Amino acid sequence: MLAQFWYVFCREWRYILKNKRLLFILVGVPLLYITLFGILYSAHVVNHISLGVLDMDNTSLSRAVITAFCDSDRFRYTTRLDSQKSMEEAMEKGKIMAAIVIPPDFTKNIKRGTGSQVMVVVNGANMIIGNSVTTAASEIIQTLSAGTLLTKLEASGLPPQAASQFIQPISFRLRVWYNPTYNYTNFLLLGLMATAIQQVALLYMAVAVIREKEQGTLGEIRERCSSSLAVAAGKILPYFLINLITLNLLLAEGAYLFQIPFKGNYFYLLLLTVFFLGCVLSLGVFLSTVCRNELEATQVAMLLAVPSFLFSGYTWPLMAMPPLARALARLLPLTYYADNVRKIFLMDAGLSTMLPDLLVLAGAALVFFGLTVVVVKRKYLAGNT
Repeated sequence: MLAQFWYVFCREWRYILKNKRLLFILVGVPLLYITLFGILYSAHVVNHISLGVLDMDNTSLSRAVITAFCDSDRFRYTTRLDSQKSMEEAMEKGKIMAAIVIPPDFTKNIKRGTGSQVMVVVNGANMIIGNSVTTAASEIIQTLSAGTLLTKLEASGLPPQAASQFIQPISFRLRVWYNPTYNYTNFLLLGLMATAIQQVALLYMAVAVIREKEQGTLGEIRERCSSSLAVAAGKILPYFLINLITLNLLLAEGAYLFQIPFKGNYFYLLLLTVFFLGCVLSLGVFLSTVCRNELEATQVAMLLAVPSFLFSGYTWPLMAMPPLARALARLLPLTYYADNVRKIFLMDAGLSTMLPDLLVLAGAALVFFGLTVVVVKRKYLAGNT
């Protein structure tokens, strides 16, 4: 028995060492993923959060508050707001992820000794950003109250003894929009649904054409079909219909069983889903035409699918990623789908908000589908296999 074991053991080692692709998957892929994920989280914190400002006081003290937020690495002042409606529109379109609101009698109330509040509004659909905004805003307000405003009050004519009574004149009130309870299900589950569908669709679509060659059934297609367009479309459509139904079932399960609030337009969600599946399946069938066998197609599909969820920006924001990770994220279909699904569910996002991402998905689908038609015509229907 020991001799038999040693024979099989050595035989398997020889196979592994001769198969460079297998050796790369066993050793290189784990190292590659951990390196990529390490780069993804290398910033450790979320900085440069897009900030809007609604200043209804317009005094030197209110401007001091704005300056304090702008000087922080956590925030990037992008938009001056003139009303709550403009704040809502800017947040829904993704122009801002947080806003500060300074009330009309901000300075008067502080000088009167009654104190005042700065309202901080945050997009709670992304819990990572929400927690970062809350922590940073608390630190900034405390610093202002303890130091900066003391100097401002003395400069405005108050004696030091009187000014010292106002060392804590400012507090802040937090308003969390779209996910006020920081419900983790609302934050995570929709993205996981999209990820599951993408992985299943990619894996099965990636072997749809190469399977015919390995099973010896390619001749049947050549006899019956002369159009590469018909072959490519015929391969994609069954998977498209099944995955469309499945993804809709998953989204309905999220809304009705897990009580994720659905505030948006179902037509927009359906449109986004159609474009996403078209892109993923076109990519999958393209892989199926260029890979040499089912194993290779499956391996390539897994290499693309596994890191998609983290790199899509669904959990860790794209703006907090280093340039390399952000560039990789822009190559993944899930990047353009998952976050928009959450926006439709929780934020009632409109068509204008997701139109740029729809165009990217549509363009990628057309490119991959077009390449598939060309490869099928030259490599399979022409008999050059």
